Amino acid sequence: MRKKLRVFLDTSAILAGLNSPSGAAGVILSLVAASKITGVISPQIIDEGEEVIGTKFPKLYLAWTAFLLLPLEVTPNPSMTRVRHAYIILPTNDAPILASAMRANPDALVTWNTRDFLRPNVVRLVNFPILRPGDFLDLARKKRVLV
Repeated sequence: MRKKLRVFLDTSAILAGLNSPSGAAGVILSLVAASKITGVISPQIIDEGEEVIGTKFPKLYLAWTAFLLLPLEVTPNPSMTRVRHAYIILPTNDAPILASAMRANPDALVTWNTRDFLRPNVVRLVNFPILRPGDFLDLARKKRVLV
């Protein structure tokens, strides 16, 4: 039996999936809902999602609530040491999210935040691929892990 992929989901990918269920990010959320892959998030993702939905996407509140009821793996809060280390790699307010992803060591981090997470030094210094939703689905299909 194949090992189920563990995919760390950034807020941008989650919101894209909730907003467009038929898009690549929406397909990923459907795979999580069907227990085909394991969605991994952090407390920071939950906080960021709550804030963004409350201020920018209030119509997604019910979909967000349904997402949080999925069988997700929620990482513990990262230690300050881990956040400092992540900040050296990614000196933005996304350092705690990167720290959580690094601790979780997923099979991939899926994000639409290409400006921050796809910086060459970030991609080089983590032990997992950082991919846009469509790129993740392409890779998973090529590796035949979503059969």
